[in-house]
Amino acid sequence: MLQKNKWFFLAIVINFLILFFVTIAYLLNFLNFEFFLPLLLAQIIVLPNFAIGFSAILWSLQKNEQVFLFIVLGGMLFRMAYILGMVFLLLHLLKINQKYFIFDIFLFYFFFLTAEIFILVRQKALITDKKT
Repeated sequence: MLQKNKWFFLAIVINFLILFFVTIAYLLNFLNFEFFLPLLLAQIIVLPNFAIGFSAILWSLQKNEQVFLFIVLGGMLFRMAYILGMVFLLLHLLKINQKYFIFDIFLFYFFFLTAEIFILVRQKALITDKKT
């Protein structure tokens, strides 16, 4: 199981390393709270999005192509709606810097989207190799 999900764990480790170094920079007063809070909130929002997407990809790879496309593309639509809803909700409820928050959301979203695509390509290649 660990070998199959090593790219998932690598993406999570990279995410937590970024969070660790940013937290250290904040604690050493290299970053102010106005920059740190949006970054932390962005990671909290995007990380479950990635975990759900990764799970959907692994589950749908074992299905036929129609189900695969429905799960991946439909799931992406729902996950984007979740992110959009959370962005609007947090911007409305909290006094955070909007520019930093939206930039951080995009940064982590595209990082994890790239990881999902890479994982999908690797898993599909493994499945194709096993069939031949």
